[in-house]
Amino acid sequence: MTHCALPLPGVSLAVPPSVPPPVPPPVRPASGADRIDRARARLAARLTAAAGPDGLLRAPCDSRMLESALALRLLTVTDVDPDARERLTRRLKTGLDEGAPDPVQEAAARAALGEYADGRGALARLLGGFDHFTAGRKHLMFRTVLAELGADAFPELPGRGSGSAFEARGQQRWLITEMAALKVLHAFGTRAPGRVTEGDWRVLEPCALPGPPPYGNHLARILALLALRLRPRYAAAVRARARELRDVLRGDGGLPFLTGMDVFATATGGLALTGAGAPAPTLRALATALTGHQNPDGGWGFDRGVGQSDVDDTAYCVEFLRAVAPERCGAGVAAGERYLLARQGADGGFPTFERGTAPEVAITAAAVNALAPEPAHRAAVAAAVRFVTARQEAAGPFERSWSLNESNALFRTVLAHDSFLAVAPGHPAAPGSARARARAVARLLATQNPDGGWGHVPADPSDPISTAYALIAVARTPGARAATVRAVRHLLARQRPDGGFTSRPDQAGPRPFAYHVPLLTDVCVLLGLNHARAGLAAP
Repeated sequence: MTHCALPLPGVSLAVPPSVPPPVPPPVRPASGADRIDRARARLAARLTAAAGPDGLLRAPCDSRMLESALALRLLTVTDVDPDARERLTRRLKTGLDEGAPDPVQEAAARAALGEYADGRGALARLLGGFDHFTAGRKHLMFRTVLAELGADAFPELPGRGSGSAFEARGQQRWLITEMAALKVLHAFGTRAPGRVTEGDWRVLEPCALPGPPPYGNHLARILALLALRLRPRYAAAVRARARELRDVLRGDGGLPFLTGMDVFATATGGLALTGAGAPAPTLRALATALTGHQNPDGGWGFDRGVGQSDVDDTAYCVEFLRAVAPERCGAGVAAGERYLLARQGADGGFPTFERGTAPEVAITAAAVNALAPEPAHRAAVAAAVRFVTARQEAAGPFERSWSLNESNALFRTVLAHDSFLAVAPGHPAAPGSARARARAVARLLATQNPDGGWGHVPADPSDPISTAYALIAVARTPGARAATVRAVRHLLARQRPDGGFTSRPDQAGPRPFAYHVPLLTDVCVLLGLNHARAGLAAP
């Protein structure tokens, strides 16, 4: 049996300082601590009830207008399943009536419904302030999608019109699929099919096979099917997959971005349940389910059947398994650590997917939190903390990564600095780490809304997920008790009668498009309340 290092006391996301487990509602008038414990108990019950037959927490993704518009386009051009077309049409019309989440999805919906849409203007409004290393690629991607739907002209390509602009070698597999599909659509849409290679078709072929979409990504598959329809040899398979779309539409008639996030929700939900003092058999069952979905490379993807591992999911899985089953799951933790270490760049940073791609602060902080307890990884952890510190000290906006919230990256970096300072207090990088931590917390304290909560970015309306993320960092900071109390009051006032919480979407993909997995709201709030309970109980 392989053992792994235990979590760092008082630092792990799963195990805040010693806190009593949540208890049923007391008979006496509830104190502040009692109210927190009652809220935690109700949330823990909801998460436990979300476990499916295979042990993973079920975390389906809501439908989205972008995928629904592209699905309607596919069913229209293949002339199949009028009933599914009607359901998608109703979903898009309802979304437009209620207000589209962003200008590009509004344009996509209108174009799919046969209405006029100014796709180029919509894209300018969406990406006008989008400061990210993927911005250039996103302009090309979204303009091509809008052109396929009829809301824009196909964009001109640099380099005398070559298809190299769609090159995605070395990136994550679903992005390679998306870019190959967009290359085909662009080539045929501009009457230059000769730019498409046999290699491009081979990349797309798995999306024509029966079964769930490759990599759990409905968007990538829909784009691939739209591209494959342009080659006669794939016509029958494309029509067959189009007929199967009705089976994956949500109750509102729309198509989601992803199949779900059951692995991600089980890891993060397991961390939340651990911090809430859930029974050991419940936690072991979640851990056992996760080990069954570890990929051959040692990492984890976000959902069952997703063979593309990533640093984000793997870091959370490693943290959870270390917290609840260090003896039984030691081999899995070690494999996960090897996966993480193999992706660290020369600058100390970690990307989300493949080594050599752009590193990100939140993802690097996640890797630190997963690796710090193991003494053998001290050098890698120190290099990662130096990367995070340098990026946090640089001028410019705070990174948001795959979340739409500043507070997501900020809480993760605070935990990473705390982990590093706990294991290497005398390290030369420690003073810089402490300064970066203080700056992150100062940013949160300065941007707390008058109602006690936080929004995605300063001045945004408060929402439970953003507030819960911020609470994790603030609650573990000496001197921030007043801010912690205000944030707790904000959250407790918004708990629904059934014990759950409702929040605006937090996840982004493709960035900056929002998508929503409702179960993650409860997960995030329970994590935040766990840390608040611990912080307020401290002397």
